[in-house]
Amino acid sequence: MKSLLWKIWFMGFMLLCMIAFIFLIVAKVLLPKKLYRKVVYICVRFWGRTTLLSTGSKVEVSGQENLPPQNDICFISNHQGMFDIPLVLGFIDRPSGFIAKQELFKIPVLSWWMREIPCVFIDRASARAAMESFKTSAEVIKDGHPMVIFPEGTRSRGDKVGPFHLGSFKLPVMAEAAIVPLVIKDTWRVHEIDKGINPTPIKLRILPPIYPHDALYQDKHRLSDHLHELISNHLTEM
Repeated sequence: MKSLLWKIWFMGFMLLCMIAFIFLIVAKVLLPKKLYRKVVYICVRFWGRTTLLSTGSKVEVSGQENLPPQNDICFISNHQGMFDIPLVLGFIDRPSGFIAKQELFKIPVLSWWMREIPCVFIDRASARAAMESFKTSAEVIKDGHPMVIFPEGTRSRGDKVGPFHLGSFKLPVMAEAAIVPLVIKDTWRVHEIDKGINPTPIKLRILPPIYPHDALYQDKHRLSDHLHELISNHLTEM
């Protein structure tokens, strides 16, 4: 019953988001770009926090001091569940976009907002299309807007970190961006554990960045292995 009520509430909340999007488009025309981006960040942060906290979950964030001062950042994170995205959008003090699977492009309201964040949609069935998505994402980062990528490629639905896809690391290299590892714990217990909605203590840890001048950065195999081990170890400790 509780899960059903939450889903009804969330449908209403998304309806309000659709109405808010109309005002956002007006703001895009009227406001300077910098101010408009700030408005988008405030709206998206509110959506992320409201979506997650409405489940009755509590969120503990650590490591905010590890965020670099610049915005040419690529966040690399494990991916446990569908609430990872509102967690990152709502609780990291940086506006961030995502590389998202193309199927999400078909969802009204959500896809509208994702374009403004901005997110980049990727067709994983086409290597050429995927590379174009990486190029677009790299330009977004170079323009001063961090991006988030989940190198597992899909939700783990548990506490074990799945294998990382090496292709994921093309993005930070193409953008010459600082890599900031994120560790997400227990978002899968909110929904994926039983397909309901369950209040859950959630943890998000931000780890120290890896910069382009670091030797590890240039070797994608070592980099992938290092980040997988780093995130897995922290996940076990949390």
